[in-house]
Amino acid sequence: MKKNLLLLAIAALCFGQLTLAQDYHWPLTADLNDVVGGKNGTNSGVTFENDAVRGPVAYFNGDAYAKLPSFVNGNSEITIALWFRMDEVRPWSRIYSFGKGDQTEPKDVMMVIPVNGAADPVAGFYRFTLSDPDGPWADIDIDTNIVNIETGQWYFSAVVLKPDSIIVYHNNQQVFAESGFVRNLSTLEDNENALGKSFWPDALFKGALSDLRVYKSALSKSEIEAIYQLEPPSSVGNNSFNSNTHFYSNSNQIFVRSENLTGNEIVRVYNLMGSLVVEKPVSSLSSVQFNKGIYIVQLKGNTIDYTTKLLVK
Repeated sequence: MKKNLLLLAIAALCFGQLTLAQDYHWPLTADLNDVVGGKNGTNSGVTFENDAVRGPVAYFNGDAYAKLPSFVNGNSEITIALWFRMDEVRPWSRIYSFGKGDQTEPKDVMMVIPVNGAADPVAGFYRFTLSDPDGPWADIDIDTNIVNIETGQWYFSAVVLKPDSIIVYHNNQQVFAESGFVRNLSTLEDNENALGKSFWPDALFKGALSDLRVYKSALSKSEIEAIYQLEPPSSVGNNSFNSNTHFYSNSNQIFVRSENLTGNEIVRVYNLMGSLVVEKPVSSLSSVQFNKGIYIVQLKGNTIDYTTKLLVK
């Protein structure tokens, strides 16, 4: 019998230094290679695009997926962290499914589902599942009042698993923690690990993934938050070929200075989660008032393509 768990979020933000090196790291910027552990993935239709918020990312068009080698089996605890952007609501589509199940029964899996399709408790919840072939499953369904996944926005997902507990993070918040769920991860035969694909006949994921990191240890809350604060693998500020282009802010306004401007460029301003705030011709940008905060600003035209972060004070 499956175990449905509704959660309460614990909103907290603290900045810390990342003291542990990851054991596996798939930046997902140009290929499916693991730059730390050498566990390179196999591509089935995944392409790569330049995102205004995350820089180069892996794009899943709804018919694509990737396979990864085994990295869970043999570990007593593990931490999995990555960024995802859902471009289309496809109930039951997976960000990842790690375990076995495509050719086997009973299935054994850990997986993240942006939007579930269950009738119980309520369809549309964000879900993390950890199965146990010899006992109850943990289906952790998070109420949309706590985690509401919208299309076109970037979210950070992290799961910390110990032999007797599960901790789930969303962005910089711990949204679930429970002890007492006993699962020997070392026996999980993860020989069918997949990104964007389910072990069931569900729709494939449509959207983008970025910066998958795996640690063979249970990271602390401050270490998870440090990962959340890291720049993307290829920083959005890396625009050396547009080095004479600069954004600056003054009195809640954003301005751009560049020798390459023709007047036909478009400026797009995003918040840090990837939601579009403003899209204006460059000539109209100074008429917009912004709230204080950090934004991603992008300038595009025939002769210029520049993206950076900007603090509006």
